[in-house]
Amino acid sequence: MKLANVSWGWTPIPEDLPQGDSLLVISDQIRKIGFEGVDYLSTEEGLDSFFNEERSRSLGKHAGEIGLEPNVMVFQSAKWNNPNPEIRKQNLYYFEKCARAAAWTGCRIISVLAPKPFGAVPWRLNPRAPAQKESFHLPADYCYQADWDRLTDAYRSALAIAKRYGLRMSIECFVFSMTASPNAMLKLLDDVGDPDFGIQLDTNHLVAQRIDPEWTIYMLGGKRIFNVHCKDNDMVRGNIPAGCGITDYTAVIQALRNVGYDGNLTVELEFTDNPYRYNKQAHDHIKLCMAGEY
Repeated sequence: MKLANVSWGWTPIPEDLPQGDSLLVISDQIRKIGFEGVDYLSTEEGLDSFFNEERSRSLGKHAGEIGLEPNVMVFQSAKWNNPNPEIRKQNLYYFEKCARAAAWTGCRIISVLAPKPFGAVPWRLNPRAPAQKESFHLPADYCYQADWDRLTDAYRSALAIAKRYGLRMSIECFVFSMTASPNAMLKLLDDVGDPDFGIQLDTNHLVAQRIDPEWTIYMLGGKRIFNVHCKDNDMVRGNIPAGCGITDYTAVIQALRNVGYDGNLTVELEFTDNPYRYNKQAHDHIKLCMAGEY
């Protein structure tokens, strides 16, 4: 397993558009810490304004020259289960632009987000209430099966595109998404039914839901996990450096080894005003865990 880092964790907002040589400078900082791999993030606007062939190839070339392996390109969109076929068609258009950029950069995986149930409106919590109720408000005519079918059909279409560019495709299963639990992840994998379709596992998302990352790893198996985000959670704060929360990364890494996982361990930290400090802190902790010294 190689230790990698996400490039979007070095900007004030992860969706900030790359400009000029910003991703090259970030890559240099990532490599300086000692990471061996790098992941990138794209949005529709970024695919229109930045990730052309020249810049994408330059980005991958620079990474290789300094000893970083491009691994994942994320397509940031949650439109997969939108009932409007024109919106889904446009979503696939931008997905293909991302796949093309990923191939130019030298990435091996294109990763996308799992959406919430379509039409879900989060409950507004009152911090002064004596008891909290947590729920989605769903339309009265909401149909789970129709929503699920739209989602899986869209993912199958995207996977066919990814394969044309020599890529595998992974799904990051956020808290409150349609595939937030390992059971839902397994259903998604089985319904799509392709070995080039897998899970982008995030330890923070699991711990935030009080789901054991080790158990999830054994449920999914090493071949169905394509990448792992190492981002900690202490049940009060999420998105904190590995080693600062309650995730036992020594046990997580051993479980990944036990199931034959051969992908990256990718440190992901966002919304930090000192990315070098906190990414190095997480890097050093994971290195100790990988060596069995923590």
